[in-house]
Amino acid sequence: MSDRAAVELSPEAVEFADWMAGLVVPESELDATRTRVESVHLRAREPEGVTYREVDAGGVVGIWCEPVDSNTDYVLLHSHAGGSVLSSGFVDRKLGGHIAKAAGAPVLVLDFRRAPEHKYPAQLDDAEA
Repeated sequence: MSDRAAVELSPEAVEFADWMAGLVVPESELDATRTRVESVHLRAREPEGVTYREVDAGGVVGIWCEPVDSNTDYVLLHSHAGGSVLSSGFVDRKLGGHIAKAAGAPVLVLDFRRAPEHKYPAQLDDAEA
């Protein structure tokens, strides 16, 4: 018996694994991976007391995550996960909301362009913009 077989999974982990197995597989491996990554946020909880607003941030799509009564003297810039290839700002919207709430300051989740469609340094150009 392997170590993995000996581990008992929580009902939540089993439910998550079943959900992942049921996802539709797009045409390419990259598309399939992106589809899975793009839907992971559905398993996360919304932070309470945070509003969201999509904006044009210097020509780049951004999502403001603003906690109620936050200190607007400071803001945080959040670049989405995924190694510039897999994820998007939309996936990290809830994470940005949780960070904003914990920090007590608005967070701008930047939805920078992804590779391979947009070659490096497009991602850095978006962050700079």
